[in-house]
Amino acid sequence: MNYTDDFIDQLFSCVKTFIDPPSKEYREDRGHMKKNFTLQSIDRQFFFKGFVRFNIRFLENFSIGLDFDPKEVRGSICLLRCNGNHGENVVFPLHSSCHIHRATAYTINEGLKPESHIEQTTAYVSIDEAIQYYIKLINLDPAEGERHFPPKQLNLFSEND
Repeated sequence: MNYTDDFIDQLFSCVKTFIDPPSKEYREDRGHMKKNFTLQSIDRQFFFKGFVRFNIRFLENFSIGLDFDPKEVRGSICLLRCNGNHGENVVFPLHSSCHIHRATAYTINEGLKPESHIEQTTAYVSIDEAIQYYIKLINLDPAEGERHFPPKQLNLFSEND
């Protein structure tokens, strides 16, 4: 299949619901805490895998992603990763701040890492904010998003400070 940016936009804009929702608790895996889940478009035309993970020792190092599972080929295509700060390096200087990896038709069709287009973002600064941003960006049914990823309320006058 030859991908187009319009088709990728369609994958983002279709309303999604859970087939297999995330567990209530995270599970530990090699120094990270993870949740995985499976989504479908409401018309059942498209299927997706999603994930949330964060580093146990460096909470700013997180990734929330969406993979597309095309029916016609084996495997999946990473469409999106909303990432936190996980350290700058020479190749990816934006990794020292919150950033978004997105797939483009060009990267998919050329056999490159699909989500290699990177943009710095100020849309979120924490994993909780990034999850809420992700829910809107991927067009997850709002009721499902609220049920499985309820927004966290910050209490400025908490005794736990």
